[in-house]
Amino acid sequence: MDGDFLEIQNPWWKNPQAILHDPHLLAIKDKSYRFTPELVQTLGWGPGDIFILRGPRQVGKTTTLKLLIQRLLHESSDPENIFYLSCEAIESFRELQNELTRFLQKRKKKRTFIFLDEISFVPSWQRAVLAVANLGLTAAATLVLTGSNARDLKESSERLPGRRGKGKDLQLYPLSLWELAKLPAFQDLSSHDLFDLYLQIGGFPRAVAEYVTLGTVTDDTYGVYRNWIVGDASRYQLRQETLKQMLFRIGETLTSQITWPKLIENSPVRSHETALEYVEHLQDAFLCHIHYCYRPETKGPALQKARKLYFVDPLLYGIAFSWREGTSNVFRWMKSLLEESEFRGKLFESVAVNHAARLHPQVYYWYSAKEKKEVDLLIPAGEPRRPPRLFEIKLAETASFRALGEEVDILTPGSFLEKLGKL
Repeated sequence: MDGDFLEIQNPWWKNPQAILHDPHLLAIKDKSYRFTPELVQTLGWGPGDIFILRGPRQVGKTTTLKLLIQRLLHESSDPENIFYLSCEAIESFRELQNELTRFLQKRKKKRTFIFLDEISFVPSWQRAVLAVANLGLTAAATLVLTGSNARDLKESSERLPGRRGKGKDLQLYPLSLWELAKLPAFQDLSSHDLFDLYLQIGGFPRAVAEYVTLGTVTDDTYGVYRNWIVGDASRYQLRQETLKQMLFRIGETLTSQITWPKLIENSPVRSHETALEYVEHLQDAFLCHIHYCYRPETKGPALQKARKLYFVDPLLYGIAFSWREGTSNVFRWMKSLLEESEFRGKLFESVAVNHAARLHPQVYYWYSAKEKKEVDLLIPAGEPRRPPRLFEIKLAETASFRALGEEVDILTPGSFLEKLGKL
């Protein structure tokens, strides 16, 4: 790499105020849709800690890193000891290793902070991190890495045994309805109107910013998100046409219990193994939540039973439907879809399940053919002797019922945030 590369990546070396002119931070400066993830203020970091920030593309991971750097500079950290590197153009782990070694060898025993953005683009990236750690160069450093593929990050981080200090995995999702409600741009909306808006645009930052600015989400923005979904899939040799069909079928079967053969019905995809491969990719890319059936005997997932599939954000349903159908003005089209109570109820179920999944390590649904009963959401208590919490997700209050010996609570648009928040 060019010898001036580090200075290009870190303009605040010579002028700490340069961070104020960073394009990512300027894009949200003084904006009513600006959102600062809680971890920016609360993340505690010590020497030798390695954090991995995971989440889908275009969700704000880069901006979060820049906000963390801004925090360090406000706390009077020496700007020469802060290193940021975008890894999308790094071709090998050796190239990454050389850059880290060059930076750290000049600052032996100094307190340093290293931010490596989209590190999952670098094949075998953990070898570079492990090499500089084995040289003792990271003993006084904190590393914060971001990536957009769960499988790669998990498998690679497992190859850093005993090297992460007190560092841990962190998640960054599209904004939840809780977080959207905190934005100044939406303070005047009623809870009902905010709920309607969330079902229509979701919580991806670009879509939220565009709605606040223009009063709509343009087809260009849907196209941007679709293109990065396609681009990420192509890195794993997945076919675009098959991806399009799988996205559509996930949307089309929303809230249904699905087997892999069932998922490929009415589609050109002929192999259920292909369906599994593509859905697992979407899960690894933080785009799809696989909602397993609960097995009371083992208090875990019934892996052989049908599962439900939900996209992690409402915006993705617009992408899934419009891409195959060639729909234009997706924003207006989604609004018309939401006027149908059936689709509205299904999308609400997706939103409620995803909000619960962000709060709890495991969530399930439960179904008994013998009892002819189904529970949309089951959340284990976390303690062996305590029963799980059971929820049915409905647009309006309905009569409660019992399942698995417990009362099933009803989640409605007006109550689900409070009820999930109190768990």
